[in-house]
Amino acid sequence: MPRIYVIDDDMDLLKVVKSLLLKRGFDVSIFSDWEAANCSMKVYEPQLILLDVFLSGIDGLDVCQRLKASPYTKHIPILLFSAFPRIAESAIHDYGADDFIAKPFEVGDLIQKVHSVLSMKGVSA
Repeated sequence: MPRIYVIDDDMDLLKVVKSLLLKRGFDVSIFSDWEAANCSMKVYEPQLILLDVFLSGIDGLDVCQRLKASPYTKHIPILLFSAFPRIAESAIHDYGADDFIAKPFEVGDLIQKVHSVLSMKGVSA
């Protein structure tokens, strides 16, 4: 089962997304800050990262760009999410995200995006 990291500073959203993904058979780790996720990633590599664009203290777009620039993490697909859908195109083209979903999102849309990004990268869900 694919391991998914969800990084967002909204604990309520983290709990909901974790529950939704666990019910669909994914191995899910949630993080409210980037540093904890980054440390964990060095030990347990995720097959997908769901990353909020606006994190407390750090820009999620910068995190995405750094992950995609690193030879150790560039292969990990990143699905960005934000309440500001206008950034979707630049998030994908300028920062290297694999896809984008706007908040608030429908459960079915989130699950479809997760499956789509994983299958694009050859990971079976």
